[in-house]
Amino acid sequence: MNFEDLQKAWQLQDVGARVTINAAALMKEVRRNQRQFRGTIFWRDAREVGVAAFLTWLFLHWGIRDHDWSLYLLAFGCFFVGAFIVVDRLVRHQRRPVMNDSLQACLESALTQVNHQIWLLKNVFWWYSLPIDIGLGGFITKQAWQERHAGLAAMAGLAGYALFCVLTGWGIYWLNQFAVRKELEPRRQELQTLLADAGSPTIKSETKNPTMKITMLISVLLVAMLTAGVLIASNTAVANDAPSQSLEVIRKKHDLPALAVVVVKNGQICDRAAAGIRKQGDPTPVTTNDVFHIGSCTKSMTATLTAMLIEAGKLRWDTTIAEVFPELKGKMNKQYETVTVEQLLHHRGGVPGEPPPAAWKRAWEQNGTPTQQRRGFIAAVLARPPAATPGTKMIYSNQGYAIIGAILEKIAGQDYETLITEKLFKPLHMDTAGFGPPGTTDKVDQPWGHLHKLFLTIPVQADNPPAIASAGRVHCSLDDLARFAMLHLQSPTNGLLRPETLARLHTPTGGGDYACGWVVLPRDWAGGTALMHNGSNTMWYVVMWLAPGNNFAVIAATNIAGPDAEQGCDDACVAMINKWLAK
Repeated sequence: MNFEDLQKAWQLQDVGARVTINAAALMKEVRRNQRQFRGTIFWRDAREVGVAAFLTWLFLHWGIRDHDWSLYLLAFGCFFVGAFIVVDRLVRHQRRPVMNDSLQACLESALTQVNHQIWLLKNVFWWYSLPIDIGLGGFITKQAWQERHAGLAAMAGLAGYALFCVLTGWGIYWLNQFAVRKELEPRRQELQTLLADAGSPTIKSETKNPTMKITMLISVLLVAMLTAGVLIASNTAVANDAPSQSLEVIRKKHDLPALAVVVVKNGQICDRAAAGIRKQGDPTPVTTNDVFHIGSCTKSMTATLTAMLIEAGKLRWDTTIAEVFPELKGKMNKQYETVTVEQLLHHRGGVPGEPPPAAWKRAWEQNGTPTQQRRGFIAAVLARPPAATPGTKMIYSNQGYAIIGAILEKIAGQDYETLITEKLFKPLHMDTAGFGPPGTTDKVDQPWGHLHKLFLTIPVQADNPPAIASAGRVHCSLDDLARFAMLHLQSPTNGLLRPETLARLHTPTGGGDYACGWVVLPRDWAGGTALMHNGSNTMWYVVMWLAPGNNFAVIAATNIAGPDAEQGCDDACVAMINKWLAK
């Protein structure tokens, strides 16, 4: 006779012939059934604690790596669930009735355990779902804020993810209530019936669990201890580098993979810092020696190279496109024939801001040498009408600087990449300067660029085509970029250009604020005017601020683009300006 048969026999009241039940056999079956129930609960709890521990470690690892507070919330939520289960088992173990040979004691112990499990599952929202939901809510809110500029598709994706989380949470809650109704309530009723027939008073269900407050308190204290440990570990990691610590706060605020800054004062690099990681999904930290793509900050280098050739007598400020490319006469639009080098450097040559689609498509195909690619690209640009009458309007144009690059190649008889390396990079000891995405393909030996897609941050190694290299394809370390900045601060150690030539490079024309590769802006902290330029190939962002009046420069860079990148770099520059120029 098994346990179910014994229960039926025990409860049988309306038959004429009483069934004689062996009490020892019944107690044996009760104990066996109770051991099975405890085993089921134990392995369920072990599974839940194991999963909670793994997720806690995983989210903490990701959170520390990416400095993401929303992942910390998820880790603490999972840790709370695991801690609650462990503490609850310890508390219940201390309060469990001592087993003896009494059938009544066995039944009471079994009923107490079932009552407790019913109470836990009915309140699963408070100790299981809510802590994790808080973490998920923080994660989704943070992603929504980060992707607030990404458009409707990104918001729809986040809304769908949030709905999925809500439905999953509701499903977990429903399954637990289903288990209560179908498994635990019938078991409790059977045990209550057995106890009643044995003449024992019924044990009440746990409508209020006095041990819950203790369990919750201990679990919260454990989470607090974990939080303190994480904070101490995070602070210790940057405690020895105050600039990096300050930069890390800014990086985390704007959710950037990496952020770096360098400061020049009185002809020397006086401060530098870097924080974050080279590639999303990889723990390799960024360093102050790492290489960043500088985007359109290349334009000031191209303008500097142009001025060097002008000082060498190979070119004039008023040299025209037609003088350099007589073979394009009759092929280029007539209005471009008299456009000068200086007009192109000031973005006043009428060259459109957008390239011809067919020419841009061919540029990405990268057929031929870089020089051949540039020559074909500018021929297609010059064959179309200008976007405005040359000399009348400032139109920011990569195409205009591509024409400058082709002019320099034609005049010097060298490709642009070799020319600027020999004439500018080597004399300034810019040893890390190069072209295209930094680092080795598929390796994390340098920072990667990143793109925002929906609510994801995707690492990439890509760049503009070589056809517009002279407009924005250079990469270098921030120290090397600082050496270039020193040239424009007229540091005597980098005197490649005469002061009057530098002054011309820094002077806007036509009543605007754009000079030759520099935006000239009034700033009190600069002691007059500041030179500024930023650059991005949509995967990186760099900003340079130079104050010639104070012989000061600050440069900030990150390996992602967009409004958050711009604000993060601006904040880093402001912090350094306040540090080094505060009265």
